[in-house]
Amino acid sequence: MSYGVTKMATSLFYLVIAVIISPILSQNPGVKMRVTSTGIDYAEKVAKSALTTTLNTISLPDFNGKDGNLEYWLKNIRLGNVRVPDIDIFLSPAQRGLTMNVRNFGVDVFLDYRARYQLWFIPIDNSGGATVYFKQVELTVTVGIDQFEDTSPKLVSRSCSANIGDFDVNFQGSLAWLLNLFRGLFSGAIRDSIKNTICDKVNEAINIHGADTLRKLPLEADIAEKFVVDYRLLSPVLFTDRYLETQHKGAVYWKADRQSQIPFSPDVIPAWTESSSMLYLWMTDYVPRTLGYAAHTHGYLQYVISPDKLPSQSKSFLNTTCPDSACAGTLIPLLAEKYPNSLVTLTISSSKSPDVNITSNGLGLTLYGTLDLSTTSASAVVTANVVISIVGTASVRGDRIVGRISQFRTTIDSLKSQVGDVDITAINRALDEGMNLILIPHMNAIADAGFPLPVLQDLKFQNPRIIYQDKSLIISTNVQYQGIV
Repeated sequence: MSYGVTKMATSLFYLVIAVIISPILSQNPGVKMRVTSTGIDYAEKVAKSALTTTLNTISLPDFNGKDGNLEYWLKNIRLGNVRVPDIDIFLSPAQRGLTMNVRNFGVDVFLDYRARYQLWFIPIDNSGGATVYFKQVELTVTVGIDQFEDTSPKLVSRSCSANIGDFDVNFQGSLAWLLNLFRGLFSGAIRDSIKNTICDKVNEAINIHGADTLRKLPLEADIAEKFVVDYRLLSPVLFTDRYLETQHKGAVYWKADRQSQIPFSPDVIPAWTESSSMLYLWMTDYVPRTLGYAAHTHGYLQYVISPDKLPSQSKSFLNTTCPDSACAGTLIPLLAEKYPNSLVTLTISSSKSPDVNITSNGLGLTLYGTLDLSTTSASAVVTANVVISIVGTASVRGDRIVGRISQFRTTIDSLKSQVGDVDITAINRALDEGMNLILIPHMNAIADAGFPLPVLQDLKFQNPRIIYQDKSLIISTNVQYQGIV
């Protein structure tokens, strides 16, 4: 089996996202994708190249037989010079799939022959080559998506039919009258064999090679090494007259604990009618909310701002004594008085799961935590409740969604101090400085790494744009298929 045939099913229906098909659940999706008719139109161009490559690689078994006084042998039968003028791919909701119609294309069949004719008592032999020009060839294939027993996605050929109209034969031989005796083979046995072989190869490409390819695709994505986002489908793929749509779970789990129950569910995704792009991908706030929940419940949202983590030019900031510069001791003089020549450590730990806010204006994140200020001489010198409000942006890079923190604000209250009255504003300034120097760069590095979106490896986004909605964002994009066809 050629590599072109193996890739055909993937090429024709590359936009069908490779994810697990799970039992139907009564839950809104955390992630949703929609392939529009514009995307299907692009698939037609890819399919034309894939089909041409596939048909040019087909070979047929040798034939031999006897018809009256004529005995013949045909070998090295192969297809070539395939001419595919037009392909029409459309959604077939009734069959839960995509149907491809190819009409009026041509294909040449090359072969070697040997013929023997018994003329009374005289045997007449002839051999050579022949080219059969088949015209008005038609092919109709419908591909659906079902599932294996283990619920991984499965491409299925729902139906395949081929038909061949007229033909011409050009023999390279000297006895034209003899050769014309078995021209009828090409309107019967040979033509039927070609029709059957075309559908056999197409079905094999879809049911075996295409299905195996999809089964190996990743069904989840890692985030920051500790988390995993689950892209399983909540229901079978939806096929309509205007688009196909997939609805994904979109929950993020702690990698070492995927059985935890999430105490909230996704909201309904607002209606959407625009269809100018090939692909739309909804990412609801359920995805970052579950990420925040998993991070909080497993103690991941804790960070220590200590001198060893500061840049060399800023290490003195966490000193309690600094006569010639600004430091923690100048911001909080009581530290310098009670703990001179000490180093300060700020520990921030989450006190509850973060809030995520996606609106038409962008992304917002609110972190709730406890601030612990300690010195090398004493622990919990100052403790306080802290709220960190973050504004960020999202973008698409390659096949990943990435983020960036654009601004933040810290608020401190319920302060407790072992060194007497401490100005909350001073603590806030110290925290802001530590955030700017350490925590925000660290968070931006994680956000910039992002995580993969559930798309095929050979599918590349073209000019993606982010649209913000209430409680979700949309990636609106065209695509380019870069696989081998």
